[in-house]
Amino acid sequence: MSRMAPALLFIFYCIEAGVFFTIVPWTHFWNVNSVLHSTAFSSVVADNLFFRGFVSGFGIVHLLIGLKELAMLFRRPEEGSR
Repeated sequence: MSRMAPALLFIFYCIEAGVFFTIVPWTHFWNVNSVLHSTAFSSVVADNLFFRGFVSGFGIVHLLIGLKELAMLFRRPEEGSR
């Protein structure tokens, strides 16, 4: 079980970050965030739909990695590895 704890934490991180990065760029929170809109340049970049899509794609990659690791964690060991 001690080897499973770091793997589960990594999976939890990937899925949580994936959901966050996939959804947040398209919410009201993104539009009113004072850090993202602190300068004119960062405001233009944050409002760019291509940048929002990039951040969402980053989130989808995190989700896929988390799901892949979850599947690898629970699959049965191969017959030849005993």
